Amino acid sequence: MRVLKAVAVATFGAMTVLVASCGQGGESESAATTTVEHTYGTTTVEGTPTRIVAGTSQWVDALLEFGVQPVAYHSAAERGDERGLFPWQSDVSADAVELEAAAATMSLPVEQIAAQKPDLILGSYAVTTQSDFDKLSRIAPTVPALGDAQVDEWKAQVTALGEILGRPDRASEIIADTNAEIDALADRLPGLQGKTAALAQYVFSTDQIIVVADPDDGASSVFEQLGMSVPQALVDEAGATGGRLTLSPERVDALTADLVVMLPNGGTAEQLNALPGFADLPAVRTGGLAVVDYPTVVGFNTPSATSVLYSLDRITPQLEAVAG
Repeated sequence: MRVLKAVAVATFGAMTVLVASCGQGGESESAATTTVEHTYGTTTVEGTPTRIVAGTSQWVDALLEFGVQPVAYHSAAERGDERGLFPWQSDVSADAVELEAAAATMSLPVEQIAAQKPDLILGSYAVTTQSDFDKLSRIAPTVPALGDAQVDEWKAQVTALGEILGRPDRASEIIADTNAEIDALADRLPGLQGKTAALAQYVFSTDQIIVVADPDDGASSVFEQLGMSVPQALVDEAGATGGRLTLSPERVDALTADLVVMLPNGGTAEQLNALPGFADLPAVRTGGLAVVDYPTVVGFNTPSATSVLYSLDRITPQLEAVAG
């Protein structure tokens, strides 16, 4: 008997997972066929994959939450440890292959991936074009971005992976456990309700401010769960394109928010404070400025169940200041 099960995740973006399986339901449907809808169409996965390439840090984290090791993984290169991993990814097997970083284009190394003989490629935003998707799909079923936002919501990824692996109950457990921790922080700091948050970096090499300006972007989700929102002025300026805004240093006043989480990319906190107008920002004057390192901003910028908890822990003093 064949059973068709549809899971619509409307709050996480435009993603639908369809599972056709033989026999009874449960956590080990190795004969399942899973179809995932995404930005380039659909991807069908036959059976339960065992050789999985994680093309972004989000997918590395999602696999680890299920106790699954990637055969190859996204590398943070010099931004990570000696294996190109972030602090919360220490459980990645020493046998896993570090994918060559392609920071300039964010594209995945097709030949290196093919050499791993994967049966699933999880790519998200690192699958940058239809052409790249087609190339990777000729190697193995490939999952690019699930929705229209620049960064997927981590809950959508966990849900999709739970269906692919035949472990939807574990996916629900991961989401529930992480939500419980975030909700506990929100309950402890009710003053965060209605406040604004800006996640940004200042790139010293190009003199540019890059700030998340899309409330539907995965990078905005944890702040929304705490009761905060992206400043409306940033949302309006980004317009229909959403995503990230790139601003000149003269526009530092655009970071008018109760909480500013800022990476001094290639510089120091002292250099940030020297920018004209930076010291006058409300967050600087009221204790809501968190100048963070690269892993911490990544934990928010490309969030996972693990990374958001890591990063929230590192800005707790600023959250407490904003909450009053």
